[in-house]
Amino acid sequence: MNRQRWTAPLAALATALVLSLGSRVAFAAEANSIPSNPIASNQATGADDTAAAAPIPETYPEVINETSSAGVPMTAQPIPGPSIVSQAAVVMDLNTGTVVYAKDPLVEHYPASLTKMMTALLALQDGHLTDKVTVSQDAASQPPDKLYFVPGEEKTLEQMLYGLLLISANDAAVAIAEHYGGSVAGFAQMMNAEAKTLGANHTHFDNPNGLPDPNHVTTAYDLALIARAAMQYPEFRKIVDTKSYAWHGEAWQSQLTNINQMLYSYPGCIGIKTGFTSVAHETLAVAARRGHDTFLAVLLDAPTNYAIDHDATTLLNFAFDHYHTQTVVHRGQVVGHVRSATGADLPLFATTDVVATVENGHPIQPSERLQLRPLTTAEELALHVHAADLRVSVPGQAGVIVPVDTHVPMATPALALPTTLWWRRWPLWSGMAAAALVAGYVLRRRQVRRRRLRYGVSWDDALIRRDTP
Repeated sequence: MNRQRWTAPLAALATALVLSLGSRVAFAAEANSIPSNPIASNQATGADDTAAAAPIPETYPEVINETSSAGVPMTAQPIPGPSIVSQAAVVMDLNTGTVVYAKDPLVEHYPASLTKMMTALLALQDGHLTDKVTVSQDAASQPPDKLYFVPGEEKTLEQMLYGLLLISANDAAVAIAEHYGGSVAGFAQMMNAEAKTLGANHTHFDNPNGLPDPNHVTTAYDLALIARAAMQYPEFRKIVDTKSYAWHGEAWQSQLTNINQMLYSYPGCIGIKTGFTSVAHETLAVAARRGHDTFLAVLLDAPTNYAIDHDATTLLNFAFDHYHTQTVVHRGQVVGHVRSATGADLPLFATTDVVATVENGHPIQPSERLQLRPLTTAEELALHVHAADLRVSVPGQAGVIVPVDTHVPMATPALALPTTLWWRRWPLWSGMAAAALVAGYVLRRRQVRRRRLRYGVSWDDALIRRDTP
């Protein structure tokens, strides 16, 4: 009987405590999650990308173990690469931006439809997938490949991007350019400005689709920079990794099939874009993932589709066989401690990742030196003041400086309390209060029920007689 008497209250108390801790877990997950490089994060989780945009990093992770060759960041552990037919090529570690293979990376070539990577990038920067894009007469009159729009036809940006990136639709490219740039010329100005922002300094675009133009030129390295920027967008990654898409136009309905053959032939391929014109010949940008490593190959001016796919396969195999990404410092990692003005010993957290592309079997051992700056007031702590700088370097290289902070969110254990103000512990306090209320209510109901059974009275009378012995 005594066991039954206490079962319900204890169950209620346990339930409330679980809910309280669940709230604490959710709070910790939301407030203390550590965003990382989107590419690396996607590898680690294996989660499907969604149509909602993830935050795009203002900067990439800090990178060490690379040297500059004519402005191209090359690996500091070079290995002779294979011979290829394509006239220019680079292979880049997408996690670091470090180039592990280069053949004439800064020689100008025609990009053909690799141009459309920049078109999609600008559309995703400036628009939303639900934007309505109207097709003009000029857009509808573009040569194949195309979606055979009727002038005045309207599609969402998402639908346009599938046509643009799966079958390289030239009409979709012009429609997007006119919508976001006001005109093809206006959009070309946006493309060139963005290229300069990305460091693609040997690039000049005249149109959004890559059709032949003597002034429309770029380089293998510049295109790798553009491709890497575009691959930061989950929407872009999802589309270029899609093999087919149902198209329902006013004049043309079809099942769009991705024309990037590497998606079907190379294990781990995740996109991204093919190109061809009579003057550019075959061009290709392709990315592949194995484990936590992702490499991008950009190849220009190959004689045939078979030749460029063969070259791309050779280069990606070379990259995976010889290199991988090493994370030297994780964002949120404790790298030291500092004493506050009140005498408290505070942990210092790295505010960004430090990564390196390293040779397989030869991890680097960088040195780390913490340079402290004094903290003076509690207000400075509350404002996330950078308390120090962490210098990370490899012998013989300049290294990088990582700001460290006393308040970078950490993925703390579920039961750990945040070391901040009391009001940030509200999920736990509210859960404990709820537990007490539920337990008290259940105990009171049982007390009234016993009196009701004892005296044979109504529920209301039992409540009135709560003080009766």
